[in-house]
Amino acid sequence: MKDYFNQRVKWYRKTGNNAYGQPVYAPAVEIKCRYEERMKLIRDKQGKESVSQGVFYLKEKVGLDDKLEYEGKQYNVMNYLDTVDLDGVFLFRKVWV
Repeated sequence: MKDYFNQRVKWYRKTGNNAYGQPVYAPAVEIKCRYEERMKLIRDKQGKESVSQGVFYLKEKVGLDDKLEYEGKQYNVMNYLDTVDLDGVFLFRKVWV
């Protein structure tokens, strides 16, 4: 699967909140990915049903409060799923935005 990570995305990792409760992000890091644009009904981090706009496949462990920027458009991470091999070793993360 990692051979198909031929696209690049900017990853903004949430580092905390400011005095007003707004999220604060680390500087962007460019990482390899595979992006597929498609709509899918998923559950977000609050458990509500939401429609995702696409899915990213990444080697990095992007979190629920992080942001991704692809082709000039920013996406909020809605949910993710880790894929592991038969030995339990992490392979990649599927991230819905």
